[in-house]
Amino acid sequence: MPKRRRTLLLAFFLAEPVAMRLRGYPIGGRLAVRCRQGHLFTTLWMPGVSIKALRLLWWRAQRCPVGNHWTIVTPVKPSELSARERRTAHKHRDLPIP
Repeated sequence: MPKRRRTLLLAFFLAEPVAMRLRGYPIGGRLAVRCRQGHLFTTLWMPGVSIKALRLLWWRAQRCPVGNHWTIVTPVKPSELSARERRTAHKHRDLPIP
C-alpha cells in the first residue's frame, strides 16, 4: 500500500477519537447516547468501527431499546447528565454484540 494511502487511512481512523476527546466525550467503550426522540441508553461506541450501527460521520443509525425504533444516536457528555439520567442510561442497554 502506498505511503500516502496509509497516511490518509490512519488520519481517517484517528479523526473520530481526536474529535471526541476535543469535544469532551469519552473516546470509546460503553457510552451514554441519546436518540432523536430524547431516549437515553448505553451502547458500545468504538471510534472508527460500527458493529451494530450504520455510521453517518459523527452520528450513527441504530435501534433504540427504549422506544423500540430505528433512529440516529449521538453520544452524550457524562458531565451533561444528571445522576438520574445516568441511571436511566445504564438501565437501558442496547443489544449485546452478536
